[in-house]
Amino acid sequence: MSCMEIDDHDQRFKSLLQEFLPEFMDLFFPHWVDRFDFAGTEWPNVEAFLDPPEGERKVLDLIAKVPTKLSTSNRPDDCLVLIHIEVEAGDSGTRLRERMLQYYAYLRRNHRLPILPIGLFLFVGFDGIGHDSYQERLWDVTFVRVDYVRIGLPALDGIKYSSGPNLLGLALSALMKLPAEERARIKADGVERIALSNENEKRRYFLAECYDNYFPLSEAERVEYQRIMAERLPQGREHMDALELRERRGELRGEQRGEQRGEQRGMQIGEQLGEQRGLQLGRLQEKRDMIARLTAKRYGPLPNPVLEKLDKLTAVQLDQIAENLLDAKSLDELGLVDS
Repeated sequence: MSCMEIDDHDQRFKSLLQEFLPEFMDLFFPHWVDRFDFAGTEWPNVEAFLDPPEGERKVLDLIAKVPTKLSTSNRPDDCLVLIHIEVEAGDSGTRLRERMLQYYAYLRRNHRLPILPIGLFLFVGFDGIGHDSYQERLWDVTFVRVDYVRIGLPALDGIKYSSGPNLLGLALSALMKLPAEERARIKADGVERIALSNENEKRRYFLAECYDNYFPLSEAERVEYQRIMAERLPQGREHMDALELRERRGELRGEQRGEQRGEQRGMQIGEQLGEQRGLQLGRLQEKRDMIARLTAKRYGPLPNPVLEKLDKLTAVQLDQIAENLLDAKSLDELGLVDS
């Protein structure tokens, strides 16, 4: 694996976990999560000089300085912890062990705070969630030892995490064990859940980007995935046109417009698709609105033909636009300008 690929993993997870640290702790440390006050979290950018003055420099993947709701020692004013997460994208667990000792010693010396060290393994499963340690011994005596929590995503049950209420667990399930014969359906379920969630645009983007990047599909799986997505969110243009006209008249406003559209759609089609399908259709329009806003931020005000074209795209096509948005240099490259 190249240095560039490793850097991509590090940066992706640094951004993701900074946004979803409470969800990460709840996912893997539910017995501890209530002890932290995440509202006061600080993010020091720690560059460790492991062999000064001219030796190796290492920017630690993720350091969070988090207040706690109870003391970490016998002194009542000791209410800060450093959460240190190292993302390991290699195919072996041995490289991280000695580094965790070096990082622990560096952080303890420079911050004088308790440390919760975590190794997050993307491609090595071990036994799932457990502990590992680095030790230095002389004959039968251990003189140096550091323990850390080890999370091996590939050994975890992806179905359990993808179906749970924690959306970060859903995003990370792409790296977990999943039944091969159901991959297309599972990915469709995940993409739909993220797209229809109540998270804001930024958080939905981080979740979707991680989920899609680590959930590749074969050509056959991709065809099945597209078929599933097309069936789940039918267009229903005549009903959507009526809803959009009401919105332009000012009848549908605010953050709940997707749910309101869904309820209206459900009442209109009644027994044909039911209220739940109507809610999904409303969420599809919300996705269109989100893509339109992000596109306008990048390229400026969108002309009417582009808005009309966006309005006709399916959920799968909108997902493709979102994937290409950061790299495309023009609306033409996104396929939004007709030749």
